[in-house]
Amino acid sequence: MSRSRIPRAWWLSAALYGASLFYLLFQGGKTSLMLFMILNALAVYLMLGRWSGIGGVQGIRQTDAGSGAGAILSAGMRLQVKLRMAIPGFWPLPYVIVRERLVRSMGGDAQLYEMSFVPDYRRRGEVKFETAPLRRGRYEFQGTDCSTRDIFGLFEHRGSFAQPMKIQVLPRTIQLKDWRLFRRSQRGVFQHTLNSLWARETTQIDGVREYIHGDRLSRIHWNATAKTGQWKSKEFEREALPRVLFVLDRNTASYRSLDQFELAVSVVASLLELTIAKGMPIGFASSGETSRWFGEGRSYVTRDEVFQHLIDVEADGKQSLGDVLVQVAERYEPGIHVVVIGPSKDNRTVAAMQALEGKRMMPSIVHIDSVHALPEEAAKLQQWQMLCQSKQWEFSSVSQLDKLPQALGGASA
Repeated sequence: MSRSRIPRAWWLSAALYGASLFYLLFQGGKTSLMLFMILNALAVYLMLGRWSGIGGVQGIRQTDAGSGAGAILSAGMRLQVKLRMAIPGFWPLPYVIVRERLVRSMGGDAQLYEMSFVPDYRRRGEVKFETAPLRRGRYEFQGTDCSTRDIFGLFEHRGSFAQPMKIQVLPRTIQLKDWRLFRRSQRGVFQHTLNSLWARETTQIDGVREYIHGDRLSRIHWNATAKTGQWKSKEFEREALPRVLFVLDRNTASYRSLDQFELAVSVVASLLELTIAKGMPIGFASSGETSRWFGEGRSYVTRDEVFQHLIDVEADGKQSLGDVLVQVAERYEPGIHVVVIGPSKDNRTVAAMQALEGKRMMPSIVHIDSVHALPEEAAKLQQWQMLCQSKQWEFSSVSQLDKLPQALGGASA
């Protein structure tokens, strides 16, 4: 009940009580006395409702992702929520209305859920609800509001409890099995990118070295240890790996809709998952209002730090993709493979990619197409694809995440 309605309820109650009192004083009789006594009993009931206990309500929130202070979901998923509440006191409550508010950090979007329950004899109850499909981003449950009214609906009494819970919604991904780019790398395309920093051990023994504290038992070379009387470990050959740098176009003018940008983020996340699963080192460039350059200076990049950035990333950049690629050429080492994800098809992007080649960086494009592309856009995309193929740049185009495996020349797992 709004504040403007509370005074009216009080005035109505006072008017009825005053009318009953004057009726008793000026009319008299058993009927007026009985009516006055009934109104007194109702007045006592309404006054005692203030001490219904709803102000001290306590509750626990449980979800299908656990009952802790945080949960991790993927975009498009729904969250099952259960609220268990206990109300102190003894005054009878006809029902309790529960209001939950889920707020998204970026943009301030809020989802309001309203439920009700009838407390049992122990003044306890629970409600269940399911959220709407959640967008990528960070969410937080605010305080839970509970309210109840008297049986006449005149006065409302409120209470609340807080149980902070934050939800991280990761980008939607699709599981990939292969990528045409990796098959090209096996045919020698990446031979010039070999660097001991991006290398992993194989199963081929290359020699014997001194034992280093912490070596696993399986690495110990027992024959050499027995001959020398000192601990010796096996040395394995190292397989050089190509480093893959992903560049996400965050220019606001590049995207026609929010769904197109969400597709770009999902494509990046899916490719990152595949590349990391293959054991290959990665880098990630994202330029917008808040720019991040993961792997700059050949530093090691983990999956978690990139995905934490992808939770919050928005198409809020002002720089064109070509300008971002110019910075990529300055910030990263020669010999890496640069994968550009975005819908850009302008000439400045072509010039920047040619500049990358001049620094022995190998560019490739994963073009983010629109589902409802206009005929002139389709024709321009075809010209863009032919240009990339003429320069022997790996090119893929995708308009739906489910079609990404086919676009990459592989299959979903």
